[in-house]
Amino acid sequence: MRKVRIATASFLIEDTPHTVEQNFTQCEQLIMDAAWQEADILCLPETVLTNNVPDGHELPEDFPGRWTELFQAAAKEHGIAIVAPFFARREGLIVNQATLIDNNGEVAGSYRKLQPTGWEARFVTPGDDLPVLDLAFGKIAIMICMDIYFPEIARIYAMKGAEVLFWPTTTHGPTQPGLEAQLRSRAIDNSLTIVESNLVGHAPYAPYAGRFYPGNARIMDHDGEIISQTGRRHGLAIADIDLDEPRRTHGVFLINEPDNTREDLESLTRMDLYAREYASLAQAQHRFYDKK
Repeated sequence: MRKVRIATASFLIEDTPHTVEQNFTQCEQLIMDAAWQEADILCLPETVLTNNVPDGHELPEDFPGRWTELFQAAAKEHGIAIVAPFFARREGLIVNQATLIDNNGEVAGSYRKLQPTGWEARFVTPGDDLPVLDLAFGKIAIMICMDIYFPEIARIYAMKGAEVLFWPTTTHGPTQPGLEAQLRSRAIDNSLTIVESNLVGHAPYAPYAGRFYPGNARIMDHDGEIISQTGRRHGLAIADIDLDEPRRTHGVFLINEPDNTREDLESLTRMDLYAREYASLAQAQHRFYDKK
């Protein structure tokens, strides 16, 4: 039995502009609240330090830098791992990055968003790696916001041994049922626990009032069941997960299902065929980034 207590945040956005310092103060409070509730890891939303900061995308950290150090200090002080997403500058390029800090305050790895939005593509360089990261309790992976629309990302992570997939985002749609359906599909198809963090505004949540932040930070188990969520309130969703729990309802392709191990399953998965098809499609693909 490998138990892990996971926390994820609905991060409050005020109706007036924020500062980076204001955002980090809220992060600190969420970190303290999660640690007080004995969480092993906390997931914060996408670009957490610059959300609602005017021209925040123009303030990337030269990674690793001051922002990383602040999260490292908080993680070490409270003994909790943190998924800390923020804009970073690496080798002169701006990336939308989630940095993983372990409970000792050490950088355990990072993930750079693979699929920027059209707006981001004007200044963000997409990532080119799908890392599975090791923590004391198990193996985790991260995808960010727009990545949810690409099922291949979750599938590759699962085949590389990820057990929990974190999804920091700043999204409100296109529809809430649509997002939930996508999350359920990624969880069920890949037998993954999925953890969403998002932004939330003051009541009432109403796009016509200029409030587009629905919250709904949630934790979904490998059967696609929501086992903890904030609803449209700011704060934390917390759940205890047993990573060794038998996964009895499906066995789509999993190589390491505790109760249903098939030694031949990996060889039966048609990765050779999929790879050929993708390579053929890629040769004919018009890429935005080729013009840069």
